[in-house]
Amino acid sequence: MKRFIFLPFAVVALLCVFSGQVLAGESPFSLRLAGQVVPFVSGSAGSGDDVPDYNDAFETGFSIALEGAYRVCSGFSLLGGIGYEHHSGETDQDISFDSLDIVPVYLGCKYHIRPRKTGWNPYLRADIGFAKLSSVDISYLGSSIEYWDSSWEFMADAGMGIEYLFNNLGVFFEIRARYLDSPSSSLAVYSDADSSWSIPVVLGVSFGF
Repeated sequence: MKRFIFLPFAVVALLCVFSGQVLAGESPFSLRLAGQVVPFVSGSAGSGDDVPDYNDAFETGFSIALEGAYRVCSGFSLLGGIGYEHHSGETDQDISFDSLDIVPVYLGCKYHIRPRKTGWNPYLRADIGFAKLSSVDISYLGSSIEYWDSSWEFMADAGMGIEYLFNNLGVFFEIRARYLDSPSSSLAVYSDADSSWSIPVVLGVSFGF
């Protein structure tokens, strides 16, 4: 796992060294504040026949995230972030799911398709990290029981974005595909869920300094 996490950042560093394209005359640091809409698109929220998928058990999530980024060269940035995401629970086949809260903590990198300048700046990005999943209860005919225990799980995502820069202020839009590992079961095999896939859609602002 350590090699898997280290490799992407080593590759970025080597590419910057060989490219020789280092930013000059401007600060490479930025803070990014984003709001996200996060629909689940794949994965079963348990095991057995007729088990609901994540998008049947939970509503589309809403999230905020704060990131810090450092542009190590004209083509690449490194970043780190933390977020908070909330999915309200739904009722499926008379079983009501409690809400699910997710706190992702991650590191990532961005590949900038063009050198930084005012106007439109498209890029690709990828992140890896871990997410704290809250415990989830289910209710059936007035009785409630814990379905998933709180746990930290592996997550990764990749996608694309575009940012419009006004000197040190920018606004950006991103869309990514996110993988999140299985939650911790509290009911043996009955709540042994799949990993999930979601599609975060992101809108935010950035501040260079």
